[in-house]
Amino acid sequence: MKLFEDKLRDNYKRASSGEDAYSYYDNNQQDKIVEVRELLNKWFENYPEENKLELQQSFKNSFYNAFYELFIHETFYCQGYTLQVHPLLENSSKRPDFLAKKDKEEFYIEATTVSYITDAESKSENFKQKFIDELNKMNCPNFWLGLEKLEFKKRKSPKVKTLRKEIEQELNKINPIDIETRQKNNLAIHELKFEDDNVLIVLTLFNKSEAAKKNVNSRPIGLQFSPVTIKNADEDSDKILKAFKSKAGWYGELNKPFIICLNLDFNFNLKHDVDWAFYNRKSFNSVKPKFSKASAAFVSHVSVGNIFNLPKHRLILNKHSAYPLEIEKLEFSYEDNEIESKRKEIDEILKLNGKPNFGITL
Repeated sequence: MKLFEDKLRDNYKRASSGEDAYSYYDNNQQDKIVEVRELLNKWFENYPEENKLELQQSFKNSFYNAFYELFIHETFYCQGYTLQVHPLLENSSKRPDFLAKKDKEEFYIEATTVSYITDAESKSENFKQKFIDELNKMNCPNFWLGLEKLEFKKRKSPKVKTLRKEIEQELNKINPIDIETRQKNNLAIHELKFEDDNVLIVLTLFNKSEAAKKNVNSRPIGLQFSPVTIKNADEDSDKILKAFKSKAGWYGELNKPFIICLNLDFNFNLKHDVDWAFYNRKSFNSVKPKFSKASAAFVSHVSVGNIFNLPKHRLILNKHSAYPLEIEKLEFSYEDNEIESKRKEIDEILKLNGKPNFGITL
């Protein structure tokens, strides 16, 4: 079977915010989407046959988590390992993602995605984006709209069709010449405010060019402004370390090496934040042994959007591991006692070709 079956596809549209990712990649025929789909199908061929149906279902339910599991499988498969999916453990009813085997070497792998937002925040963001998608269906031939403020007062969904009609009526009253005059004279940008019991919206207006006016499929809301927030310097490293800790003891006592793979889906500093998590916090370089069940941490920042132009990874060995890796059999670049040994990057292992800007087009 294939992850994405062969069929006629004639959808060339951009993805809507919150659109189901599997359906989008399964049905869209943009060139860049086709290349990603073909790559994932190629990787899927190498996945154990008896586990393919389960993985395909995981893609439908949680696309990006399943994508990372397939990515990790392919990364080790291309280094000559055979991977068993969800192997049984002696001391736990829980099962890690993989047991990797090569010659006489065996080790467990756990692949997990680390998100910066909680599930509740993710649901809230999806609700917001779906609301914006509905607003973007309005007829607005003359103006680009900046979304200065969007505030939901209740959990109840606003009557978006009524609101969209009200915005269209107000926009029809505005002369583009007045907006142009404001821009030329550096006057305050024209704002529209809409408020009811459920929602508050503040929009700013910008004139469209004549060329833009001809594009009837363009979305009027082109800008979304967010308040600036300042994070603590160690906030990202806390997130990384917390995710690692939760997996390090998850399976109890193990009898083989164990690699914890963390894919970070937020912006972070590969040097500072990862150093702070594993070195400055004395996680891997402490005098007293820590996390002895874990042999290494593999940190990545991979997605369907950057798969042909991957950022660097970090594979950090834990000197306190009860079961160290036979690192000479791996092709990765890695770090041991804060000293880096340069070998291959992931794109070399996967034989990717460095094409930028792939993935969902928003």
